[in-house]
Amino acid sequence: MTEFASYCCFLLLSLVLANAARSNSTGHYHECPHDKLPKKFLVRTHLEVSYKSEAAKTLAVAGRNEPFNQPIRINLHYNFTFLGVLSETKQQQVKTIMSQVKENLESILTVRRTPSPLRLRRHCVSNDEVILTGPTEPCLHQCSTKSVICDAFPVPSEHLQRCVQCNGDSSNCVEAYSDGPGIEADLALYVYGIDVNCDEGTIAYATACQLEDRYDRPISGIINFCPSDINDAEHVFKVAKHEIFHVLGFSDNLYPWYRDERGNPRTHRDANGNPPTDANGKYIAAENTVKTVVINDWQTRFGTMTKTVTQLVTPKLVEVGKHHFNCDTLEGVQLEDQGGSGTAGSHWEKRLLNYEAMTGVISENLAFSSFSYALLEDSGWYKVDYSKASILVWGRGDGCGYVTGSCGGYIDSKRRQNEPIAPFCDFFTDDDHHPQNLKCNIDRTAVAFCNLVDNYLYVASYVSIPREYQYLNSGENFDSSAYRLPFYGGFVQSADFCPYYLDLLREAPRGICRKGIPLTANNEAAETYGPRSRCVDHSEKWQITNGSNTYTAKYSAGCYEYQCSNSAVTIMILGQSYTCSKAGQVIKIDQTTNDVRYRGGIVCPSCVEICYDDFTNCPEAAKLYRELASPTPSKSVGNPTSSTASVQSSTSSTVTAGSPTSSTVTAGSPTSSTVTAGSPTSSTVTVESPTSSIVSVGSPTPATDSAGNLLPMVNLLLAAIFASFIINY
Repeated sequence: MTEFASYCCFLLLSLVLANAARSNSTGHYHECPHDKLPKKFLVRTHLEVSYKSEAAKTLAVAGRNEPFNQPIRINLHYNFTFLGVLSETKQQQVKTIMSQVKENLESILTVRRTPSPLRLRRHCVSNDEVILTGPTEPCLHQCSTKSVICDAFPVPSEHLQRCVQCNGDSSNCVEAYSDGPGIEADLALYVYGIDVNCDEGTIAYATACQLEDRYDRPISGIINFCPSDINDAEHVFKVAKHEIFHVLGFSDNLYPWYRDERGNPRTHRDANGNPPTDANGKYIAAENTVKTVVINDWQTRFGTMTKTVTQLVTPKLVEVGKHHFNCDTLEGVQLEDQGGSGTAGSHWEKRLLNYEAMTGVISENLAFSSFSYALLEDSGWYKVDYSKASILVWGRGDGCGYVTGSCGGYIDSKRRQNEPIAPFCDFFTDDDHHPQNLKCNIDRTAVAFCNLVDNYLYVASYVSIPREYQYLNSGENFDSSAYRLPFYGGFVQSADFCPYYLDLLREAPRGICRKGIPLTANNEAAETYGPRSRCVDHSEKWQITNGSNTYTAKYSAGCYEYQCSNSAVTIMILGQSYTCSKAGQVIKIDQTTNDVRYRGGIVCPSCVEICYDDFTNCPEAAKLYRELASPTPSKSVGNPTSSTASVQSSTSSTVTAGSPTSSTVTAGSPTSSTVTAGSPTSSTVTVESPTSSIVSVGSPTPATDSAGNLLPMVNLLLAAIFASFIINY
């Protein structure tokens, strides 16, 4: 094959795969490009203080032990020229969402008072400041005529400080620009809507631009909304808050600037107040903040290996981690090491903290948990209100073996103890041939499938999963004789290829319990969707009789309204109530509604599994999930999410519910999980799944028919074309 022909094949393959990826995408996911943004923008800004007393002057100059005495004030500035590429409807949507995020963050974070007014530094031409003693660093040649921050994003000149330029002679400097009026704020956030750095799947991105020079707290940043991807308001809210957390402090660009609880730098500074740099000129944090460690007991299907990981080891974060994982020897919380420069280093490790809003790959249900709140507090720049944190279920109480080893080691340990391996799984799910394998996800917010796949079909290079991520020699429906074991693993790379229950989104919004969707037809599982619904597993495949036609239902779990009272769980199915006496109990269902008869059973969850955010009606949840502060349902920020520490009974009983009671929901019923002004948010590095709607930028997606089924001949053709390209190009 000629070079040109090979290239044509490559282009054809790229177009087909991109189209397949788009056609398979029905959910809402976002690729977070935060770490892809250039880091040279970040500058320290001197803030002038208006002194009312000599004592106040001494305190400010010392820069130590100043109190956290006011809620953070965030000033939102919309650049109408650059928002002009958005329709008026989308502009208003962005403004509404950003106002909600601002209100939410101002209720959570307290800061040291910022000297008012806040003014930002004007750039020098070629960034050629002269380092002199005093509050102003003159430009060696000229002050920039452009009123911009982060090198390119325009801001009002009224928001900028005076600028002195020396025209090449540092002994003869003159003022080129005087101080603008400034703004009364602790953080100036500039909002844009331009099509720059907007790869497919990116909804928004943000970065800090300037730090104040007393404590190095970020005082300005930008957030850009990509014009083509602002659709679902709820999801955009989550993305916006996730991105602003990067501005506030969750960024490997900012770790070297962190302060301790007394306001002292955690990382040593040079004479100019800067942290040390690596060989590439990037600032690096001290080991009291970020530490590289080696895991010596990383279990794979080949045996034990070593794996190097990066951890944040700041004190409040370690305290939260010890409490959450039930691991007193925990030394730090791992950062993501997958996903390349767009994800690694500035997100939590997804294998350990799936569903936390600051992981690099997220789904519909998110938790801004105490982990992310503790990180902001450990920056030394904020005090946080932990009562506003959402409950994170994933990994809760799973122990040191879970947090310091591989998912393969955790699965093996649970198998030896004859215990459930949740939140992980070990079987292939084909929702056309094995519908019984659909289950509730770990926090019961959605119907889910085990995302274990043969990655040979989905990895363009057709190279096996790296050895350190090959965990399984056998599973529920395969054994060691399987032909392509080297390709077997979870579909989400950032979760270290660990297989887990992933929300069923191919038929979105069906499957996401809190989404209020009508199911007037083909309601095989007698489901009810809405803010008071969560997922309950079936004990068997249900039989549905409609007139003279009887058939077996496809799904083996469903979304139902629920409530807890005095630790007892009640499940409501199409207007009838079934009360559980214990976890693991099987309640038989034989119910006729609208001339349709449903026969089957449900497996009772414990109140901890389904009412984990209702401390009043489930005291057991209060004992397990109470954080550094005591979150309550009324104060929870949005959707309480994350994985569930399952409380399961080793035995199961069966109760035939002959006389279901009324389904009236009492005042103690769980409240809506609909996102409000205080809802948790998030952004994601997108990945694709054979049955999920997650789409990965640059990752080929198999061609499917209208039902989402793989088209074997098409995919074989694509594989052949790609193989030909690899061989001949």
